Amino acid sequence: MNAGEQQAYIRPSKDSRYNSDEKIPAAVQNMSSKASARGKDGISSFVRNSSKYAFSLVATLSFLTRYWKIWDPAQVVFDEVHFGKFASYYLRRQYYFDVHPPLAKMLIALGGWLVGYDGHFLFEKIGMEYVSNGVPYIMLRGWVAIFGFALPPLVYMIMAESGYSVVASLLAALLVTFDNALVTQGRLILLDNIMIFFMLAAVYAYIRFFKLRYKAFSVSWWTWLLATGAMLGCVVSCKLVGLFTISLIGGAVLYDLWRIIDIRRGTTMSEFASHFIARAFALIAVPLTLYLSFFYIHFAILTKTGPGDGYHTSQFQMQLKDNHMTKNSFDVRYGDQITFRHRDTGVYLESSNERYPLRYEDQRVSSQGQQVTGAKKLSDNGFWMIKPIHDIPEFETFLTRRLAGEEIPDDELNEWNVYDADLVQLEHVGTGTNLRTHDVASPMTPTNMEFTTVLLNDTKAYDDTIWQVLIDGAKGNSTQLKTSSSFIRLVSNKHGVAAWTHKKKLPEWGHEHQEINGNKKPDEKGNLWTVTQIRGRKATAEDQEKIRKKIVPMGFLSKYAELQGLMIKHNNALTTVHPFQSTPITWPLMTRGISFWTNNAERKQIYLLGNPIGYWMSDMAMAMYAVVLVVIELCRRRNDDIVDPVVKRHLLRSGLFIAFAWLAHYFPFFLMGRSLFLHHYLPASIFAYMMLAVFYQVIFVQEYPRYVVRRWNGRARALVPSVAAVAVLGAIIALQFVTFVYFSPLIYGTTGLTPEQVNARRWLPTYDLHFQK
Repeated sequence: MNAGEQQAYIRPSKDSRYNSDEKIPAAVQNMSSKASARGKDGISSFVRNSSKYAFSLVATLSFLTRYWKIWDPAQVVFDEVHFGKFASYYLRRQYYFDVHPPLAKMLIALGGWLVGYDGHFLFEKIGMEYVSNGVPYIMLRGWVAIFGFALPPLVYMIMAESGYSVVASLLAALLVTFDNALVTQGRLILLDNIMIFFMLAAVYAYIRFFKLRYKAFSVSWWTWLLATGAMLGCVVSCKLVGLFTISLIGGAVLYDLWRIIDIRRGTTMSEFASHFIARAFALIAVPLTLYLSFFYIHFAILTKTGPGDGYHTSQFQMQLKDNHMTKNSFDVRYGDQITFRHRDTGVYLESSNERYPLRYEDQRVSSQGQQVTGAKKLSDNGFWMIKPIHDIPEFETFLTRRLAGEEIPDDELNEWNVYDADLVQLEHVGTGTNLRTHDVASPMTPTNMEFTTVLLNDTKAYDDTIWQVLIDGAKGNSTQLKTSSSFIRLVSNKHGVAAWTHKKKLPEWGHEHQEINGNKKPDEKGNLWTVTQIRGRKATAEDQEKIRKKIVPMGFLSKYAELQGLMIKHNNALTTVHPFQSTPITWPLMTRGISFWTNNAERKQIYLLGNPIGYWMSDMAMAMYAVVLVVIELCRRRNDDIVDPVVKRHLLRSGLFIAFAWLAHYFPFFLMGRSLFLHHYLPASIFAYMMLAVFYQVIFVQEYPRYVVRRWNGRARALVPSVAAVAVLGAIIALQFVTFVYFSPLIYGTTGLTPEQVNARRWLPTYDLHFQK
């Protein structure tokens, strides 16, 4: 920042009590003259440069807190398991799947690329050693910490640009500097501080833009408007919760446009249209373009097959280099002995001579038929011959010739291809029986139908053995069934149930395999299977070349639409109970944290916990703001203005904007059904800290100064901080700092604590810290 920008932080806004054309009282002129005479005095110089000093102090302390012993611990911590791994995949160019947009992860990977990291380490579990595995983790953490280090300075700049005093801006920035949770997140290989950086940058850019409302369409006006759009694009490209920031800025823009269209302002409809189009372009088109651009880069980097392939359709997977589908995608023909693998759980459909027990644990009676189960490992029990449903002499001849090893022309082979919606029978090769489902309750899911097999000549059960092959995404009955690349449903032609399984294991009599049963909702995605291989058929180089030529290219928008749908679906499906999850109502109260890492030998731990004192003080500030709004409205109704007009205007503008920012980044979590954690509150917590600084300004500073003195109820008063103002400022900062230091062993994980020390830090019984005994 240049000197002009720094001076802008202490320059008064248009809300000042005095305007430049007002007559200045004699007392004011005299005091101003005396102040000018002391211009060379050191104190006067300090006051003039106070904003520079405050900003420098914030930047220095922020750097120290984020980078202090950043090399400790030299092990994988918490979600470094995920985001470090994703960075490695970028550097390997291997495709992966995640529920978050790619920007923050690509930025982490960029840090690794800049220091020559090749992505050889996959961050497989918490506690893995970095040094012995040759991972430049200090550089990776240091790169991410840049974004965490920038948060307090950004908070200072936002408060200053909003018209608050140096001390109020300093207070807000220091509260963020010494927040334990923000520091913990800001020094590890995690996403949140990167997202929060772009969030605050977007808010800052919008405030700068709004302050130029009287210089509409100037170069600086366009610069800050486009910068706002760019930052909005970046924040939503880090995490989808960036949409909360878009709702914040969007709400402010709609309010601004509502003011502009007011005819009393003299705005023509042509001028309003220009304002509307400019904002729509900068705040909708620009963010959307950036969002799509980051996905385009994402796809351009991840061109090789990887662990994320299985989430996608076969067409998507076949776009990736070295994908198994492009190597082993064969047409399935009648007479082939094939294997079926469940898409979601990865088990193979198999059978054996084992029988279901006469009675299950709940005393229900079974059919005592041959077991059909899901096995993790493929064996000879997993092969099934696919057959036409009727005895066809030509098929018997064709099958005999194939079994004899006769070379059959491709044209004749293709006559026996299996297509979408074909009716088939599946013969278990090992036992010579046909797959069957019938109206008997399955072992573990009584509402579903049992799967078993029957003898080939069992005519009574014939209808139960007919299956329809439905290929997912098929375009008509001309779609061929292929190995690896086709996802299919096996639906009973008679009963309408689909083959399905789940992860719960059968008892000992089922060898702890998974239960296979008939799902009465055949259209569910959990019913999808893949034909993984054909016995005796392996791909030659010529086969693979033919497969590659048949691959239908997939455009960027098609890839993006598929991935975006999967991201939303899987994000909403994150409902598994986690030992450290929490509910939104508990976050402002700071009733619980998250265990990030432990070292049992040295009794060290990293535990994500906000600054309890800071959280509770900011909670009171938010509650006070709600009360003040009610009081202001009641006074307005009674035509009794007890709040200074300038203070009230500031509370109803910047104060309301900060309150709405807190609400926009907090309330939506109450509507979510997925698992939630304390770190989801971090963006909102920053605005709560800002509100605390707002109330400090209102109660103890109250100045929006243009002159050395100002009037208050007709009396002139010097702008010298009162003893109470200084004492309260010092007390708030001291409480925040002391609490930060007290809980710092849980931030940095560098100091082992005795049970007594651990329990002393359990200010609430819900703080589930380790090593309490």
